This record gives sequence, C-alpha cells and structure tokens, in this order.
Amino acid sequence: MAKEKRYALADSLRCISVLEEKTYLLYKNLAERVNLPFVRSLLLHIAYDSQKHSAILLGIADTIAKSKTKKKACEKRMGPTGKLINDISWEISQSKSVPTETIPSLVKKLKGLESTAGEEYYVLTQLKTLQYLTKEIRQTYNVDLDDLKDIFETIVRDEETHTELLSRIMKFIVGVEKKADEAEPLVKYTNPDAWSRAMPEGTYESAT
Repeated sequence: MAKEKRYALADSLRCISVLEEKTYLLYKNLAERVNLPFVRSLLLHIAYDSQKHSAILLGIADTIAKSKTKKKACEKRMGPTGKLINDISWEISQSKSVPTETIPSLVKKLKGLESTAGEEYYVLTQLKTLQYLTKEIRQTYNVDLDDLKDIFETIVRDEETHTELLSRIMKFIVGVEKKADEAEPLVKYTNPDAWSRAMPEGTYESAT
C-alpha cells in the first residue's frame, strides 16, 4: 500500500480516538451531575470503556504511522457525530445537577451516539481494512489478523453493551418516577356531604 494511504488510515484511527476521548468526558461529566447512584455507576462504566477505546485506537494509529494531525483538525472531520457530542456536552454543562426528569431525553440522544460509533467500528472489522492494518503492524509487532479482528470486535461488543446499559437507565428512571407518583399524598374526604351543609348560625357575623 502507498505511504499516503498508511498515513490516511492512521489519521482516521487517531480521529476516532479523539472522538472516544470526547465521549469519555461527556459521560464522566454527566455522571458527576446525576444524583442517582445506580445511574451514575452505569454512566461511569460507559465513560471508562470509551477512555479505554481511545487509548487502544491511538496505540494502533501510532503503530501504523506517526502523523502530526491535531485534535482540532480531527474535530472538524467528525461531522454529525462530533456535533452531537458537542451539543449534548453543552446541554449537560448548563447546570451543576441534571434533573431526573431530563435524563430520558439525554439517554435517547446518547443511544443515537452509540449507534453511530458502532457503525464506525463495524467498518474497521471489514476484511480488507484489517488485512492492511495487520500488514502494517506486523512489520514492528507480532500481531496477526485474528488478533486485530478480536480487538475491534471487542469494541463493537462494548458499544452494544453501552446501548443496553442506556436502556437499563431508562427503565430505572421510569421506576423512580413511578414510585415518586405513588408516594404523593392523596387527599381523601371521608364525608364529602359535609361540604354541602349550611354554615352554622353566627358564622357570617363573627367573620365581620
């Protein structure tokens, strides 16, 4: 393969690594603003997975070719996915605490983000791309096609797990809201006919 293609692929992986780093910060910041411990723990689970993916992808990219691509250049190449991350991050940053009732709408957006990321990694599992990556890495390290394929398939499975965890968060929030509704005091009138009775004599006089 031409040197230009090697650098282009390395740049692509490096930019996906930057995207994962931004995703890690997004989930971490959201977790810090959520008051529900269970939800916070699931968000941190996803955050640290994203941080791990960022490190792995950067390592593979640097193994193929050392380029001078900057983070800002990568952000320009992220397109709709980068915009979605920025929009959600901005929404989260507007308050120190995220109200429970707003979490479902955020989760829906995060599910869309995870779906897009899964598609990105699926492309990397395709045979031609893997063959080329393996060839480039094998020049320095003892890595074969199956090793590299397993790495990307593990990341794909992580993205699928993230979607499942987000669904569990939605289910948990529904349960919390239901319990809150059930806990609201109900005013029961044991003798509603009393409201229609005539006021006792002297009531109006005493009120003046």
